[in-house]
Amino acid sequence: MPNEPSTTPSQRRKPVSTAPIPANTAMRFRWWRETVMLRGLWLLVGGLSPERASALGRRIMRFIGPHSAKHRHVRANLAIMCPERSKTEIEALSRQVWGSLGATLAEFVHLDTLTNTVTDTPAIEVVCENTDADFLAHRKPCIFVAAHLGNWELSSWGIQHFGYPVDVVYKPQDNPRLDALVMPRRQRLGCGLVPVRNAVRNLMKSLKQGRSVGLHVDVRVEDAPLSPFAGLEAATTTMPAWLARKFECDIVPVHTERVGDARFRVILHPSIPWRDATTGEPKSIELLTAEMNEAVAGLIRRVPGQWLCTKRRWPKKAMQERGAYS
Repeated sequence: MPNEPSTTPSQRRKPVSTAPIPANTAMRFRWWRETVMLRGLWLLVGGLSPERASALGRRIMRFIGPHSAKHRHVRANLAIMCPERSKTEIEALSRQVWGSLGATLAEFVHLDTLTNTVTDTPAIEVVCENTDADFLAHRKPCIFVAAHLGNWELSSWGIQHFGYPVDVVYKPQDNPRLDALVMPRRQRLGCGLVPVRNAVRNLMKSLKQGRSVGLHVDVRVEDAPLSPFAGLEAATTTMPAWLARKFECDIVPVHTERVGDARFRVILHPSIPWRDATTGEPKSIELLTAEMNEAVAGLIRRVPGQWLCTKRRWPKKAMQERGAYS
């Protein structure tokens, strides 16, 4: 079995936080502070409409985010992803990133309303740009790949709404208190949730049962092979490619685009076939991963101000050589 990045679908049991418990007092205080802030935000927006909650969350984080230590990573990641943008434009996009994150955090309180389809004005539009006959007929499970765009939590809902039961890999919050707050609301989306640690067996089980699987592949995976991503080699999970070859499933990019306050468009994109259309031979894991990265980078470039990129995506040295942190 090739190197497997830590990822796999769960057995539809209630996920339990695997976040470590810190011994460090400063860390405990920081986690307590983060939890109080999120509880406070939810208390503040809980009585508002989804639209007003989204707008308020965006305004709050557009103010707070640029003052955080992670702001430098947001700017650097955007500088690599959008090399044609000026520093002024990158700074403006960075503030949009924080605003989108704030809106997403506020929208957690209103997930039931956002996913309600019994209404004349649904909050989520699902658009299929995939014309593959097998995909449209739901003949086989798929491996859905996404970036953290818009309210990325809604991608799994859109996939299911289109007719594909799906199990989604997730990484527990480093802060177990935050994890305990977020998980019950995330579970309301109805998808299977697979902890990233030792996910492989569960993902394989899901595919064997005819369920699709979903992974967010725009984040750095430690010790993973390097693959081109937005013109620069990046440590990238090869799990989607490995599963695609093993189960003869296509990879389908998907992303959620924010089109207004508490209004979204989930777009299902053309499939990335697991085998070569000319020879019929399986594509290599390296080629499939590169094609996946190219597709995902394209999605991010459509709405770079909605990309959650608060952690360094590429090798530090390579980013510094590109002047991303200057």
